[in-house]
Amino acid sequence: MEAPAGNGGRRDEPSRMTASGLPLYRLLDPRDAADAAQRPIEDAVNIPLSELSQRTHELTSHAETILVAGPRELADQTVTWLRAHGRGAEVAGSFEYLAAGGSLPPGRLWSPREFLLDVLPRLAPGRALDLACGCGREAVYLASCGWDVTAVDVLPEALARGRALAERYGGIVRPIGWRQLDLESQDAQFESDYDLVIVFRFLHRPLLARLRHWLRPGGSLVYETFTTLHRERHGKPARDAHVLRPGELCELLYGLEIRDCSEGWRADGSHTARVWAARAS
Repeated sequence: MEAPAGNGGRRDEPSRMTASGLPLYRLLDPRDAADAAQRPIEDAVNIPLSELSQRTHELTSHAETILVAGPRELADQTVTWLRAHGRGAEVAGSFEYLAAGGSLPPGRLWSPREFLLDVLPRLAPGRALDLACGCGREAVYLASCGWDVTAVDVLPEALARGRALAERYGGIVRPIGWRQLDLESQDAQFESDYDLVIVFRFLHRPLLARLRHWLRPGGSLVYETFTTLHRERHGKPARDAHVLRPGELCELLYGLEIRDCSEGWRADGSHTARVWAARAS
């Protein structure tokens, strides 16, 4: 079959195998798992239509168009469902089934946060702490790159999704320590020997004051969250406590070595402040 045009609006990331060891695939296969295993589709991730409502965190970003492959009627139904739930989606122009007996390594449609992808190639794997980890994409990505990861969130349902995501990749992903904890409580304490601490889209200013103590000398902090400009446009987060003022983030990290710091509008329509900082060696 002739190759489909374009890449569905996907952001550039190394194709097929990345440094993480998790292939980045291009197509969504919505067939039942048994059918997909019997006759896999080349360059596709299988997420059955019946499971999509519980696995939207495994899709591409909202800024990207999802290309759906498979039997035409099912592909049309899947595109309709995705569009009804606010996602850009199209039926793939063409696709290929693997030869009989063929198989694909477990792959992904999702990507971790862009800022983490920018910084990670400059860091050697070690111990990582993912705070407010949500559904665990960053934690799973780090673990697939050889990091020993502890992932923390207050929501048990988010941690359950993270565990399930890690389990889908079997031996490709190193074991992750999942921990339920309210990061706004004084009980949020960790060891002081992490090589990397990451925080995305979460703000609790007293926590920022403690983060540096959990880094080993030379360890890195990668942090990104919303600003007041984001709230002015989108109306959320609603509370002042959950958005950063212009220039505030680097001020809150006084004493750390700032290696990269920026504020701006991102491809997904958010306005964030982001920083890569390090504790002195």
